[in-house]
Amino acid sequence: MLEHPGRRPCFTPDALAELHRLLIAGDPNITARGGYRRSVSTVTWSNGQTFSIATEAGAQLRERIGYWHHWGTRTTAHPLDAAALAMVALLTIHPFPDANGRIARLLGQCDLVGAGLLPGLLLDLDAWVEQHRTEHDTALVAAADGDLMRWGAVFARAVTETARHRTTTLTAHGRLLDAAVAQIADDPAAVAVLTRLRAAPALSAAWLRDRIAHEPQPALDRLRAAGILADHPRLPGALIHPQLLELLDTPYQPDPAGESAEQEEGAAAPLPGAKH
Repeated sequence: MLEHPGRRPCFTPDALAELHRLLIAGDPNITARGGYRRSVSTVTWSNGQTFSIATEAGAQLRERIGYWHHWGTRTTAHPLDAAALAMVALLTIHPFPDANGRIARLLGQCDLVGAGLLPGLLLDLDAWVEQHRTEHDTALVAAADGDLMRWGAVFARAVTETARHRTTTLTAHGRLLDAAVAQIADDPAAVAVLTRLRAAPALSAAWLRDRIAHEPQPALDRLRAAGILADHPRLPGALIHPQLLELLDTPYQPDPAGESAEQEEGAAAPLPGAKH
């Protein structure tokens, strides 16, 4: 985004493979090698249905990813449409042995950030998909059969509902941070440190040094001693307000009232045809 301001962010085939390697390196549950798959791929749903991915590994896979990148760098579609179409194209190519969904959803958010529709990678699309797996997968198969409208509707709902969830989260985040700042209102250096948590997931002395007008380490020590900051469990050397971390780690949960309406609507829709 910094290299090409105003242009839609789109990973080159090599950069996409590297992104996959970086993503799975942090997940001990994935044993597959990073980068593009080297064999045929099948997807099995929770109900036992199995779908074979049409794109073969090797030259055909690289060619399809090349087309995907070519389209992505030239499309004039609305950012929401571009994000939805790029996601479904990547998912139907299924280029990786694992984590295809995570990569596609990450890139979808990159589209929204690049278009100025999101301030950062904030949406919990992964949890939304887990809560709506059948609807998501059915729409994906429909898109592979040419019904892009159904996929677009599911994508729009996922973005809207996770954005509402994150708005609620950030509102509560602001209240917690305001209360923490009020505890140390007579300490300007500590206030400056905590204020930085409004736009950062965690704090460290090295990161703060060029961002506040005070030497950060003494203020961090005072905040730690007061129990306002604690060691971040996943970021070595970083500090976080424990309640803020718990809040940010709370996954998306569907609204029960909205869920009932979705189920009624979904029950009336026919299942699209698909090759098994």
